[in-house]
Amino acid sequence: MGVTNFDVVEADLLVGGVKLPVVAAGVDGPITLRAGVVMVTKASAAAMMLAAPSADDNGKILHIIAATAQAHTVTVAGGVNGGGAGADVGTFGGAVGDRVSLVAYDGKWYELGNVNVTFA
Repeated sequence: MGVTNFDVVEADLLVGGVKLPVVAAGVDGPITLRAGVVMVTKASAAAMMLAAPSADDNGKILHIIAATAQAHTVTVAGGVNGGGAGADVGTFGGAVGDRVSLVAYDGKWYELGNVNVTFA
């Protein structure tokens, strides 16, 4: 029997057996976590900021996930994918589960995946 998508996902989750750090973001302000999961829990729309990564952050992956149904925003220094001011503010669509995944490389955050977050 061939490999299914479920098999691949299950294997990916088990690689290294590493549990990611998870933090709750319940107030406006900077995201200081460089790798892991940020659960946005603020009851109203959160305004968050993410500084540019350093060279030491290369390869780190950050997931930002809405745990409340609000139009949260995250301002990414330098913009996503190096897009500057034209791609620096990500606005969440207002549903629980809206999310963006970013990887750090060479002083910039690059988008790995996105569900209902618009950068402009």
